[in-house]
Amino acid sequence: PSHGLQELYCDKDAWKIKVVDWMKGKTCGLCGKADGEIRQEYRTPNGRLAKNSVSFAHSWILPSESCRDNSECRLKLDSVQMEKQVTIHGDNTKCYSVEPVPRCLPGCFPTKTTSVNVGFSCKSIDSDTSPFDRSVDIRETTQAHLSCSCTAKCA
Repeated sequence: PSHGLQELYCDKDAWKIKVVDWMKGKTCGLCGKADGEIRQEYRTPNGRLAKNSVSFAHSWILPSESCRDNSECRLKLDSVQMEKQVTIHGDNTKCYSVEPVPRCLPGCFPTKTTSVNVGFSCKSIDSDTSPFDRSVDIRETTQAHLSCSCTAKCA
């Protein structure tokens, strides 16, 4: 309690943290605000509201600095390009995820993936604004990397 925790529960499928009264509204990250409001519990580090628990959890992954360190998870959070071509108002566009998706570092390849539904923003091919600053035009499923293996010559 002196550290702000009232109860901590973990098992192989779930975890639950209850904070003491004086901590309500003062937490963030995976704990949310702990203020009883549930509509905005999935707030990501960049301030966006994730649509589901998987995208929310992925947004809080700490990226690895190097694929050479075996203690690191070898993942980075990145905007991914949608595989299919989208035409809007007769213009060819490129669509990039506005929510970060876990991907393997360069020189590494995924050994475990999962499907995630993320928002994509579609802009003309010559647009140079950051995808994380755009609004969602379409929601699609893409692959998130959960674990990676790296070659001896990784970047």
